[in-house]
Amino acid sequence: MLMACLGVDAHAAYSCNATVTPISVVYSPTVAAENISTGSYTVSCTRLITDPATLTFNLRADNGLQPTGATNRVQLGATANRYSYELYRLTPYINANRWQNTAALQFLGTIAFGTGLSGTATGSFDLRLAGSQPVRPAGTYTDTVAVTLRNNAGGAILNTTSFGVTVVTSNSCQITTLPGNMNFSYTSFQAAAANVSTSYEVRCTTGLFYTMALDLTSSTLLGLTYTLALSAPSGTGNGTEQPYNINGSIAAGQAGTCAGASCSGSQTRTLTISY
Repeated sequence: MLMACLGVDAHAAYSCNATVTPISVVYSPTVAAENISTGSYTVSCTRLITDPATLTFNLRADNGLQPTGATNRVQLGATANRYSYELYRLTPYINANRWQNTAALQFLGTIAFGTGLSGTATGSFDLRLAGSQPVRPAGTYTDTVAVTLRNNAGGAILNTTSFGVTVVTSNSCQITTLPGNMNFSYTSFQAAAANVSTSYEVRCTTGLFYTMALDLTSSTLLGLTYTLALSAPSGTGNGTEQPYNINGSIAAGQAGTCAGASCSGSQTRTLTISY
């Protein structure tokens, strides 16, 4: 007598589609505050009547087209100019809450079909651009992130998709370190000039030419004429802080108008960066 045993494997026949919204951000790297944008995903599935009425899925995102380690980066055309960004499933924005292509950093969701044959699940994520990144040339920076949808039971791939990340920057300058007060000490008819200086720093888009000017370079205070001069009238941005000085002087031999043992006075000057 010949006996035959036939084994049959049954697989669920879910048919799924995942979509992720593209994200477009206007970004100023000279600002210290982080830039947060929110995107969303949608998972839509259908099933056969013989399939389980609940599907647990996971959704993973890779690190884009030009990552550095585990950090995503957008890129300006074919250049080497890039800005770093990260994707997060949750707050606070720590490594354990990022959205990446690992089991520990994936979205985990459930579609409950009930008695129906189709269902949908949605969720949101954040894109974080850290503030005060080195300032690159102004333009449109892009990246593409690949997303994989899997059946969490067994890991079968149900769908693959991608979404675009666009970061738009414009030419900008920022006085990152403000000039301090310039405090002169002067005695009537003193034989030597009184000189003081204060420093400041400017951070501008790489390659951006800018000029600097004071509202006045000479004025009189307590009958004493003082002069101010910038250490440089202009510069070209390199994305990092660039240091400059304001130098002040009161020439020797001036009498002034102080009638007492000592006098004090102050004026406000304005420093303007143009680009």
